[in-house]
Amino acid sequence: MSVRANHMPVREIRALINRERYEALAVRDPIAIATAAERFNTLDSVLAEMPEDEVLDLYKPLLSVSQAARLLGYKPKEVRRLLGQGKLSGKKVGAEWRIPLKAVL
Repeated sequence: MSVRANHMPVREIRALINRERYEALAVRDPIAIATAAERFNTLDSVLAEMPEDEVLDLYKPLLSVSQAARLLGYKPKEVRRLLGQGKLSGKKVGAEWRIPLKAVL
């Protein structure tokens, strides 16, 4: 299967985030372990309803500010500041920011 640069199968996204988790466990750093676990749990909930073979456009799953904050290890206020400064890509939908999955992987 040919996959474009901004597209990735769900199973590869899961494998990527799972690798991060095992690397954190290998270094035995409690902060790295907690951060990797938070990233895994957040992404797992975002991808829960999607079939493993589905190829995602990484700009399509739009995350909330709180989800992006958990994935990045920041507080939501810091994520909003980065969005406002243009240092993190996202768009406003009504009064809410939405951040593409690509921006936090």
